[in-house]
Amino acid sequence: MTITLTHGHDGRLARVRYDNAARGNCFDHAGLHDLVDTLETAAADERCVVIRLDMAGRHFCGGWDTTAFAALAGATTETVAADLRASDAALHRIRRLPVPVVAAVRGRIIGFGAGLLSAVHLPIAAADARLSLPEARYGFAPAGVGHTIARSLPRQHAYHLLTGAATATARQLLAWGLVVEVVDDDDLDHAVDDLVDTLLAVPGPTLRAVVAVVESSLATGTADQAYDISARTIVAGPTTQGASG
Repeated sequence: MTITLTHGHDGRLARVRYDNAARGNCFDHAGLHDLVDTLETAAADERCVVIRLDMAGRHFCGGWDTTAFAALAGATTETVAADLRASDAALHRIRRLPVPVVAAVRGRIIGFGAGLLSAVHLPIAAADARLSLPEARYGFAPAGVGHTIARSLPRQHAYHLLTGAATATARQLLAWGLVVEVVDDDDLDHAVDDLVDTLLAVPGPTLRAVVAVVESSLATGTADQAYDISARTIVAGPTTQGASG
């Protein structure tokens, strides 16, 4: 597993590549925290206004690394619950990034991959993308992913997926709001390029402010913080920062 961080457009674009393609881009705790740390490092650069997350290979995410399950033998309920909370807390750190994360979603999205998908701000899916949640067939109920699916999907569809009885298509992911666009497989990288270029044309401080408005509104359920955030952009006045280069 390797994670790389590169920059483009005078530092305004950060490109983070996660490559565990040999194992379908599955995760363990170390890999997840390394990815989140890299994303936070990219966003901490004040020049950065967009992060492009590239998941290597044919599949977006193969879920949690099943080889890690052996370590759970003899673990207590409290220990396992703490591990589950820790992985969800890591995903929440992605949601809280001050700049949007754009990602191409192709191939399989399995189990924990649904949580990663939901944490990405602007995922675009290829028509061949498929989401499945096989946890129930292994004898356990998904926790954070279950919560995400239950909140995002109509109740009946949530049960259909969480019991392992169904696989969601890319078009269903779009209808449920889990991706922002579905394109032909061969057009996926071009569509992500176009979205990144569109975002880079927005002034950097404004784009960061938009992220703050959305995430504060979702976190609090009110517009109180959004008023202050918007007011700061209005007082600052028009700017072309981030729209050149």
